[in-house]
Amino acid sequence: MRRIFDSETHAGEPVVRERTLFDLDVNDIVSLDLEDWVIEGRVIYHSLPGWVMYWLKSGRQRQGLLLDRSVPDKAVVITPFPGRTDNMNEVKTEYILDGKHYFLDYNGEGIVDASAVTPIRTGQVMYWQFETDEREIYRIEWQEGRFFHYDGRWIDAFEVSIVAG
Repeated sequence: MRRIFDSETHAGEPVVRERTLFDLDVNDIVSLDLEDWVIEGRVIYHSLPGWVMYWLKSGRQRQGLLLDRSVPDKAVVITPFPGRTDNMNEVKTEYILDGKHYFLDYNGEGIVDASAVTPIRTGQVMYWQFETDEREIYRIEWQEGRFFHYDGRWIDAFEVSIVAG
């Protein structure tokens, strides 16, 4: 009986929707690897519906958090590093970096929307993602003649929690 009366007392109030990792905005705070990170920017990949990359900052460190709605229980954490490629035609299907063998997992191109602080801007982007047998990631993005290189790893999405926003 009490539940019926409780529901009636909140009848005129808007329903509060639970936030997910896909609903975050710039300046929200997430916790990852026992550290709080501020979301500095967001990139939405329109050629891959459901993909979003958040750019995170903690102190002087920056990293990306790549999410895919088709795999909601996983995420990729990536860190930028100085690249080794100058020409789009030089991108290979496999690499050996630091003794690790990376194989091309997927590649493509499309329009992205970028907001706030991100390495790339709104516009056309090409991307290649490589993976080792141990599920380590090497990602390349190309936009307007510039290459962006990242290394990273798969994590379980529950390792990221929303702190404030």
